[in-house]
Amino acid sequence: MTAQQISRRSVLRAVGLTTGAIAVGVPLSACGGNSSGGGGGGNASFLTWDTTSGTPLYTVAENWAKGAGKTLDIQSVPGDDYDTKLRTVLSSGAAPTAIRINDDYVAGYYAEGSLLDLRPYLEKDGIKPDEYFPVAFNFPKQSDGAHAAWPIMTNPGVIYCNVDAFAEAGVELPPKDWAASGWTWDDFLDAAKKLTKPNGERWGALIFPDTSLETVWPVNNGSDGIYSKDATRFTLAEPPAAEAVQWIADLALVHKVHPDFATVTAGRQTPNWALSQLGTGKVAMLLALTSGIPYLRKNAKVKWDIFPPPMKVARKTVNTMTVLAIPKASKDPDAAWDFLKYCAGADAAKLLAESRGFMPVSKSSSALFVPDDKGPANLALVTLALDNAVNENFSRYIERARTIYRPVLDDVWSGKRTAAAALGSVKQKVEDVLAGKG
Repeated sequence: MTAQQISRRSVLRAVGLTTGAIAVGVPLSACGGNSSGGGGGGNASFLTWDTTSGTPLYTVAENWAKGAGKTLDIQSVPGDDYDTKLRTVLSSGAAPTAIRINDDYVAGYYAEGSLLDLRPYLEKDGIKPDEYFPVAFNFPKQSDGAHAAWPIMTNPGVIYCNVDAFAEAGVELPPKDWAASGWTWDDFLDAAKKLTKPNGERWGALIFPDTSLETVWPVNNGSDGIYSKDATRFTLAEPPAAEAVQWIADLALVHKVHPDFATVTAGRQTPNWALSQLGTGKVAMLLALTSGIPYLRKNAKVKWDIFPPPMKVARKTVNTMTVLAIPKASKDPDAAWDFLKYCAGADAAKLLAESRGFMPVSKSSSALFVPDDKGPANLALVTLALDNAVNENFSRYIERARTIYRPVLDDVWSGKRTAAAALGSVKQKVEDVLAGKG
């Protein structure tokens, strides 16, 4: 597996969102309580990945089943096998009541006719968009106006900093707010040089294990990101984004403040490797999603905190989400909607926010993110990150497009080709796929 083949779903699993043995088909029987409006009684099923007993999402599902008077069958599949299993189940004629879905593929599944449009439920229940973070609420909207899914948690990208390393090197920490100026790419590089120790004792930065860089750095250099906003152009191959990718590669190739590609590739075979590099003091700055917070709270040996990414043209970050949906073939869409709505509601939010790594989608959830002695001290940055986050510009063909462009990035990280040459070599092929021709 190459460094660029890692999925964000795999990252979520590795950092501790889900732990323990896989539980397939675990029934959660009703134990009394008031119905939350799902019709009461009967069976329901929920297909998800790596959601085992004791994990936050499992507990939320359990609580819903008790309140709704349902027996909920949680069908938990290993994350790496999930998309194959989901496609098989949806085409089998025996769709689950509700499903978890990779946020990357919502557009594709909806375009194939597999997902139910949630607009009638949103309208019936008077769901108010301004009560939710726009980057989450607006994400499932499709070009025909459909609301194809329902996010329940958000997970933006931040820069993790080894505070002890900054103090030792006499380097000023980045700003804690989301300022419109300052903390630039030049500042980041200058800090990385000062924070780096020779012979791999400590690296100033670690960026490219996290594929979020494909959005964060290009957008902050004035690009739309990987794809154009209408998802027809492969903008990662265009000058602003290619320049950003080359800048990241040069952290290792030219400036020697980043572990080389071989080191990253080898490390990637170990779960939580990138986070452990930060937590053990081997790395001073790390780009990663806030889903890494629970791991560091438990395992870090150094003092650490979170900060905004450096800016050039802009200061934005990427947002990823935990997303639920209702199959078009669901036998009980009303119960499914009740489950989805509960997962985004106040009771669930309290439980989901306990990890400190995942912000529930309602704006009021910000009040649940209160710092404690385990870190990060700058926990308020999560809300600021969501206010300045962008979603990847998804296409229904994104799964295929990634298999074309991500392998050539390995040539960039290893210095075999420039970013402009490598990405340019597949630009037309990617755009053919985006047009449905590949």
